[in-house]
Parts: sequence; C-alpha cells; structure tokens
Amino acid sequence: MGHVGEMTTLISDAIQLFRKKCPKLPTGGKAPKGAALLLIDEADAIAQSRELAQMHHEDRAGVNALIRGIDDIAQDHLAGLIIMCSNRLSAIDPAIRRRAAAVFEFTRPGLPLRLKLLAERLSGTDLSEKDLKEIAEEMGETATRPYGYSCSDITQRFIPALVLEAYPNGKITVSLATRVLGEQQPTPPFISQ
Repeated sequence: MGHVGEMTTLISDAIQLFRKKCPKLPTGGKAPKGAALLLIDEADAIAQSRELAQMHHEDRAGVNALIRGIDDIAQDHLAGLIIMCSNRLSAIDPAIRRRAAAVFEFTRPGLPLRLKLLAERLSGTDLSEKDLKEIAEEMGETATRPYGYSCSDITQRFIPALVLEAYPNGKITVSLATRVLGEQQPTPPFISQ
C-alpha cells in the first residue's frame, strides 16, 4: 500500500524524467534523431477512467497528473512518443483516449499465424505440416466458442503444457496435442464495458 499522493508523485516524476530525454521538435515538424519513447504497460492500471464511482481520489489525481504531462509534452513540441498497452481499452480514461494519435488493436491470430507459431516452436518434432495444420485449426474459433487461442495462449500455455505432457518419452503427437487442447481452453477475450 502506497502513501497518500505517492502515485501522483511517481507519475509526475516519470513524466519529468521523460521530458528531459525528449528533444525539441524542429520547426519543420520532422522528429529529430534520438526522439524519446515512454512505454506504459498495463496502462489501465494508472490511466483508469475517472468516471468509475469506486475510484479513490488519489487515483483520480494520478490520472490528472498523467493527462497534464501528456498535454505539456504536446504543448512544448517535444519529440517523444508515449505508448500505452492495455487489454482493456474501455477502462482507459476517455480524456487520455482522446489524446491518442492512434489506437492499434491486436486481434487473435488467424490460421496462418497459429500455424507459423506451432511450426517454429515445434520444429524438430515428428509432426508433419499436415499434423501442425490440424492442431492449428483446432485452436481457432468453434461452433461453441466464438474465439480462438491468443498468441500467448499458444506460446506460453499450450506449448509448455504439451512438452510437459510428452515428458519423459519426448514423443509429441497430434493425439497428445488434441488432449492438451481439450484440457486447456483459450483465454476468453476481455469484454468492453
């Protein structure tokens, strides 16, 4: 548990440090070499919508500090890029979303990317291209599940579970992969509020 005002201070300090790293944009508007980058992962944790009734005053103050920092960087024409990542875009404060130059949504992988991930990570096994395609197809949308596996479901959950299931004999087969898929459902998508 942080102290009162600590989040606001931390955000303000981070923005000030970032500002010092940002060169001034030249008159032509083209970014100079050495433009700064600030990455905020899980941005919904610090840029949460102030519209939430249960939001604490200190959290609101932190969001306000972030908005002021973004505005100051833009007003001073600094060459800095702030990237915010979140699984819950709808949880980000609307004032911060309005300031975004662009919003990119990364969807679940289609069959070609699922196949590529499996081929890369399961190279050296006895699985054929046909076998890999069969597994990749099983990872897609189904009649009972309108969403497929995410990239992290494949690389961080399915592949390790498959390898562990194959231990100690080391034989990875389609039937083993199908069994692991049956025991391990994909992560449901976050629902926008």
